[in-house]
Amino acid sequence: MGWVELLAAGAQLVELEEHRQSLVAAGTPVSQADAEARAAVEVTALLQQRQQRLVELAALNDIASQLASVSDPADLLAEVVDQARRLLGVDLTYLALLVDDDLSIEVASGARSPHLVGTRLRRWAGLVGSVVSSGQARWSPDYRADTSLVHEASADRAAEAESIRGLLGVPLAVRGRVLGVLLAAKREERRFGREEISLLEGLAAHAAVAIDNARAGRELRDAKEVLEATIRLDAELTRTVQAGGDPATLVRRMQTMTDARLRWVDPDQVPDPTLVGQAGSGPAVVQPVVAAGELLGALVLEPVGNGPVPADARLLVERAAPVIALTLVGARATARVAELGRDIALIDLLSRAEPDPAADRRRMRGAGLDPRASHLVVVVEGEPGPARRFVSGLGLGDRVAVAVHRGQLVLVLPADIPLTERWPGPEAPTAGLAGPADGADGLRDAYGQASRTARALTALGRSGVLGRAEELGIFAVLLSRTGRREVQDQVVRELGPVLAEERLRGLPLLQTLETYLDLGRRPTATAAALSVHVNTVYQRLTTLDRLLGTNWRQRALDLQVLLRLHRAARDLESE
Repeated sequence: MGWVELLAAGAQLVELEEHRQSLVAAGTPVSQADAEARAAVEVTALLQQRQQRLVELAALNDIASQLASVSDPADLLAEVVDQARRLLGVDLTYLALLVDDDLSIEVASGARSPHLVGTRLRRWAGLVGSVVSSGQARWSPDYRADTSLVHEASADRAAEAESIRGLLGVPLAVRGRVLGVLLAAKREERRFGREEISLLEGLAAHAAVAIDNARAGRELRDAKEVLEATIRLDAELTRTVQAGGDPATLVRRMQTMTDARLRWVDPDQVPDPTLVGQAGSGPAVVQPVVAAGELLGALVLEPVGNGPVPADARLLVERAAPVIALTLVGARATARVAELGRDIALIDLLSRAEPDPAADRRRMRGAGLDPRASHLVVVVEGEPGPARRFVSGLGLGDRVAVAVHRGQLVLVLPADIPLTERWPGPEAPTAGLAGPADGADGLRDAYGQASRTARALTALGRSGVLGRAEELGIFAVLLSRTGRREVQDQVVRELGPVLAEERLRGLPLLQTLETYLDLGRRPTATAAALSVHVNTVYQRLTTLDRLLGTNWRQRALDLQVLLRLHRAARDLESE
């Protein structure tokens, strides 16, 4: 059973380690087995994360349904803190609402002291004050020792009574107006991650809208139809998300529930954020869709006619924003898992052959390649991250397979894509190109040739070049170990006395000779390049005359080529 089959079967880490050990025992190089195992572990982790996100999404949707069905504000707040404590696995959760100019702790879950509920907190002090004033999430690994916060007696007494240390607070906000703060606390030092912040923000978003709806229900009985429409939207959004709906699908369904024009915009097209929540002050209302502080896009509402955006439409987008955010985050995780799966399939295809040609064809399809087509193989030198970003900017389409193998970015693409026309550029990395190649065996041969070519180009200092082996000219000897040995033998024959003198006296004679020839046999320029006095260069040239004979300058071109080959071969051997 291979890596892909193990992952498809939901293998645990122990099984992955056993498979790695079996590969090593079967003769697979340890470095290759380790690299494949690391990739498999990363895919396993992503699958587990995706499963966790699905669990959290289901929990949030369940909470949304429960919150929508609670009519008593006291029951509503108790439900919020209980669910927050369960989902985040913390010791204490509590909720403080703005009352006049202060915050009042209305309800708590996990409190040791009965006096926590009812405590009044100044709206400008402590972590809650920071959340209220900024409208942003804030956390502290150790609240009582955090000197960046404004400490105040009532808040500090409550924290001491509950032994609060790690503390996270997120705003309960509706239409840009903060209603209060939802807090999660640990009785030990705790650093809160982006996923925990995003999860609590999602719950707070549901809770804030539900609290606002409960207040509105008490104050404005005529808002019943709006609330019912919102509940229907929650159910519709939940069904759409569970069915795998994307933002465009959600927006189309939302549009049927309002007369205002609704559209989705990507992050780079989000209008001026000062329009957010300002109904009646501008031609449109923009509702950002945010997850863990990252802007994923926005819902834009435009009124029909000259009037403001209706209140029910604003409520719709506020309720939909956190659901869409969770949908996008889940889609990203799914895409990442699929990408890693293709990477593993491509690495497996290039690393080993199958005795059955039909199996090789299936593996090609698993890597996203057409077994009937001819392909080019590109191996990119340098850091894989920047190389992948450069390749993604070439606009090569979706017929391209990309993976990181043995520290190099590998690119396999149909032979009809004019890659060489798009490669040059200031950010272009050095890469080897081979092909067209047919079939899995052809791809493996092309990969080996492209990899050796990329290393040779790098060793020769040819930056930003996309080259083939046949374009190396005389330097093509570097692509084989036999050629590199012949270069070394020739260096010994031609420059043996110089090598012996270097070992005896410790002088960099070969470096001096190569620099002298590369700089057009100019002693002053050579001295500057070597950071030595020009007299030192003359002394070394005199030594070279003694060792090689005074006629060595007549062979300067041959020696220069030999030295460059020697340096490049040495660099290749050192990798």
